[in-house]
Amino acid sequence: MSRKASILLYEPNQTILRMMKFNLEMEGFIVVEAGEPAEVTRHIAMQDLDLVLLNWTEPGEGCIDLCRAVRQADGVGYLPIIVVSAARDERERLGAYDAGADDIVMKPFSLPELLARIRAILRRTAPAISGRVIRIAGVEMDIDNGTVKRDGIDVRLSLIEFKILRYLMENAGKVRTREQIRHAVWGRDSQIEIRAVDVRITRLRRRLNVESRPDVIRTVRSVGYALGDQQPRLRAELRFDGAEA
Repeated sequence: MSRKASILLYEPNQTILRMMKFNLEMEGFIVVEAGEPAEVTRHIAMQDLDLVLLNWTEPGEGCIDLCRAVRQADGVGYLPIIVVSAARDERERLGAYDAGADDIVMKPFSLPELLARIRAILRRTAPAISGRVIRIAGVEMDIDNGTVKRDGIDVRLSLIEFKILRYLMENAGKVRTREQIRHAVWGRDSQIEIRAVDVRITRLRRRLNVESRPDVIRTVRSVGYALGDQQPRLRAELRFDGAEA
């Protein structure tokens, strides 16, 4: 039997919180409740979670700040975040992506849609190919361990940032359009706005350019992005009793 996914659900309204928890549990998820922002950060530090679901109940920076707090918490760099929002202002939605949200579900929404988004993200967070390390332009990605280094310095990325970087590294030297990146990272059926790709690339660049190192991601005007000018060097690692083949 596969392990049940654990979801941290933030909803200040207790009635809605209980209703959403009931529906999620009926679908086989383990639900951890949070009615206050402080509870969100406390549960993240103490619980083994697979996803955070935040209900953006009011206009303003509250949810953006909470996304940022989740993303910056120690040890949860790859914990995906879904925001349920009624925000119609594009700047607010892009702000949520920039703060670390992986997906936004717009209100009003149907339960099947929300469940589909949750399952899609959980599928994308499942461990991928193991035992591989990609190196290009001073960037090293260990796909098995989910770690990234730039010139030997650890670089902490969110799940989406990791997936974008992996896609670019596996296609190093090739220009990839925003649409191609969106399809590869979020899936072909994703409703993620194309500008969210630019927001994530900007954030990824900031993280990779540690200690003022040169930019490894090139912008190709009116087309898209590329990483480096050469093909990736891929090394398969087989370990036996601590030795490397």
